Amino acid sequence: MVAVSSRELIHNFSAIAARVAAGEELTVTRHGKPLLKLAPLDAGERTEEERRMLAKKALSFRMTQPYGKAFERSDAYDT
Repeated sequence: MVAVSSRELIHNFSAIAARVAAGEELTVTRHGKPLLKLAPLDAGERTEEERRMLAKKALSFRMTQPYGKAFERSDAYDT
């Protein structure tokens, strides 16, 4: 089982979530000691192709266009 630090989990959550969704089990550590285990919820009968598609979908998700339009500076102010 692969170990990742809690700091790495915080900074790379999307990539790590994609790995877990693809079927990988990970151990999260804090100060080198095991803290928790991440595993997919439904580790059922997924084919390798389905796992690859899930990982690709999770990694392609971007929050650059919330609600269908790009964020603009003026959006932060009430008008």
